[in-house]
This record gives sequence, structure tokens and C-alpha cells, in this order.
Amino acid sequence: MPRQARIDIPDSLYHIIARGIERRKIFKNEFDYEDFLRRLDHGLKRTGNKCLAYSLLGNHFHLLILRGQRPLAELMRRLLTGYAVNFNLRNRRVGHLFQNRYKAILCDYDAYVLELVAYIHLNPLRAGLVESLRDLRKYRWYGHGALMGDFRASFLAHAEVLEKFGNDLEKARKNYEVFIGERVGKYKKGELSGGGLKRSQGGIGTLSVRREEEKELSDARILGDGEFVETVLNLKGKEQNQSLMSLAQIAGMGRAKTGVGLDEIRSLSRVRKIVKARALYCFLAKEKGGVSGSELMKDLRLTSGAVSHLVSVGREVIRSQNN
Repeated sequence: MPRQARIDIPDSLYHIIARGIERRKIFKNEFDYEDFLRRLDHGLKRTGNKCLAYSLLGNHFHLLILRGQRPLAELMRRLLTGYAVNFNLRNRRVGHLFQNRYKAILCDYDAYVLELVAYIHLNPLRAGLVESLRDLRKYRWYGHGALMGDFRASFLAHAEVLEKFGNDLEKARKNYEVFIGERVGKYKKGELSGGGLKRSQGGIGTLSVRREEEKELSDARILGDGEFVETVLNLKGKEQNQSLMSLAQIAGMGRAKTGVGLDEIRSLSRVRKIVKARALYCFLAKEKGGVSGSELMKDLRLTSGAVSHLVSVGREVIRSQNN
């Protein structure tokens, strides 16, 4: 079964998880952890996304990201590709570092944001990597200590989280610590690491048990109840339509430069002029229009590798025109 495309919507909350291939370690020493967090900091600044929680756990990591206006894929590409390349160089290895694609679950902000902060920050305790909340505060690789003020993590959106516990910083931290403490031992392993139909009523993470005729819409890419899932999918449909309009506008920009129209770009013609126009179209669509590679694959009936190659060629076309 072909995997579903990610849902990438501005101003949405995402629980992101990535694992090492064959569950191997992706962090071997302090330098690895620091390198990853530096890249995360840089990527967040470049894309305008916010990080509300994080845990780096040897062979995998969890991030809670509030997506801004730039695509989530842009942040993750900057983070994972750069980190993997340098990890391989440092460890004299080749091949993939991460197992498959990273998982990005779109979550109902109102129902789950604080529960996910707790779930992610308590991950090391559930995994037995630390023995207590006091120990959890000592490690820079988990965001709990940063929220408590024990160390600085400039990339972590402290205010976005702590303001939900009070206006005074000291009181907010005390209230947050109580909140976290109440959730020690509450979550089952993997409980909030996926999508599907989950409801906040009757306890966070409790599966909704309903009669057949009362079934709600669910989606493995979305964490929330049926109403939230329906809202997201409707919004996603509108986003896709807007992307198609954007593609037409981008094609118009390309036509002004090359004289090649959208029909020819979408054809399978290998005429050099048309291939150049297709490359320019791919670059402008992905880098300027925020269109995903999967959308371009469908639009042009090309493979992922072909689209990536065209984007690179289009980038060189722009550079040569600007020189």
C-alpha cells in the first residue's frame, strides 16, 4: 500500500519522531547531541517554526513543533540531512542514518499541547534513562530542565509553554513541575506517538469506544477527535487547491523567462528548451512557492529522484541568469 502524503498546514502543532536505521544509535556522544541541537536552532530560525518540547534518546528523538509559514519539510530537510552527512563523516560510515521517513503527526493544539509536552519530556524517565524528575532536570538533551531554568536552550519556546501555567515565571515553573509530576507513570509506551482517533474526554490518549453507528472520522496522520480530523482534511483540500493555483502562477513566471508554457512543461518532451523550463518550474515551485516534492511528482508524473534533479538544474539556471 502506498504511504500517505504528510499533512503540512501553517500554524499547526506536530509531534515529530525519527529513529535510527535498524534502531541503531544516532547519538553516540555529547558532540552528536550538541551538533543536532545547533542544527535544530539554526533550522527553526530560518523557517520561523517553534520547538515546544524535545527529547533526544540515543537511537531516536521526539520534537514538538509549532509550524510557522515555511513548510515543515524545509526544517526537517535542513536538520536531518546536514546532521546525517556529518554524523557519517565523523564515524566513517556510509548509507542511511535514519529509518524510513520521519513521522510527523498533526495534533489538536487545544486538546494535546500540554499533554504532549509532558509525554515527550517524560520519555527518558519511561525508558529508564533517568531515575527521577530531579535527574531529568540535569540533561540538556531533554527539554524539561530548560523549562525549569536549569540550563539555557535558546531554541526552545519557553514562553509558549510556561505562559499556560501562569503569568509569573517562578509560579509558572512550579505549576508546570506539578503538572509534569502528576503525569509520571500515566502514559503507556507509544501512547501519544501516533495518530488515529483519540479523545481528551475520559483521559488523554483513551481510545474512543463507540457503537458502530457512532463511529467518527479518523486518520493515522492526525491526533484528535473526529471533528478535528474532518476540519484538518477539509483545510488540507483547500491548501492543495491553493497550491495548484500557485503552480499556475509559477508557470507564468517561467514562461516569461523561457517562452515555454505549462502544457509543454507537463509533457514528457525531452527537447532541451522544455527540459530547462521544466527544471526552472520545479525550482521555483519548491523553493519559492513552498510546493512539496510529492505534489510536483504528481503534477509532472515524475519520480522523486527526477524532481530532485530538476530542482538542482533549475537552481543552476537561476544562478547563471543572476551572474
